[in-house]
Amino acid sequence: MVSLFSWLFDNISSTLIAALLIACLALAFLYKYTRDERDMALQNAAIAIEANKVNKETIDALETEIVKRDELAAAWQEELAKERKARDDARRELNALLEQNESIRDWSSERVPDDVWGLLK
Repeated sequence: MVSLFSWLFDNISSTLIAALLIACLALAFLYKYTRDERDMALQNAAIAIEANKVNKETIDALETEIVKRDELAAAWQEELAKERKARDDARRELNALLEQNESIRDWSSERVPDDVWGLLK
């Protein structure tokens, strides 16, 4: 009976030691795998952070450009409005002169010479 217990103890203990070694190896590989995954994730995060910085700089530059273009467009609109007002005022004055003065009406109804049209083109 003692020899049976001795044999069971030897076989069970060697089996348990083998199982513990296998478990330790599995944990070591799992630790290395998770460490590699963590390192990869940190590298990806660093790349993403750098890309976000570059994108932020690009977005800021584009927003600055938009503001400049909006200011330029507003200035052009203001200038265009002034030119349209000047044109409309000139047309009103010309129409008033045409209604008031017969010699101006006669002059405005004459044909424009070809050499003058060449200057206007």
